[in-house]
Amino acid sequence: MFPTMTVAVAVVALAASASEKGSIGYPTVVDALIAAQKGMDAESRMERGWTIVETRERGIPVHWFFTHKGHPAHPAAIKRTMNSKEGAWDIDMAVLCEGPKAECDKLTEEFRLINEKLEKAWGGR
Repeated sequence: MFPTMTVAVAVVALAASASEKGSIGYPTVVDALIAAQKGMDAESRMERGWTIVETRERGIPVHWFFTHKGHPAHPAAIKRTMNSKEGAWDIDMAVLCEGPKAECDKLTEEFRLINEKLEKAWGGR
């Protein structure tokens, strides 16, 4: 898709309690899900139990991933924002996880590895 673009990956992980406003911009995973699905351009789908919402913020592509009830880190939300800077693509990732810390850390690492694979596929570093 982007074979010659450099992708820099910035990972911001936050395991937050329900009362904190996480780096994803919402205090809880449920609040994030409701807001993501309300966007005028939001497209939601289910994939292997996950709820995935594709939307845009100020014209920038954003992908949301929400865990399902059976997932060990549930409830959790992962927000990926694609940014183009000086001809390179950045994937900014933020995680709000209300599940057990060890499972949240594991989930964050899994997504970090996926981001690395995307970077390689797009010809990044």
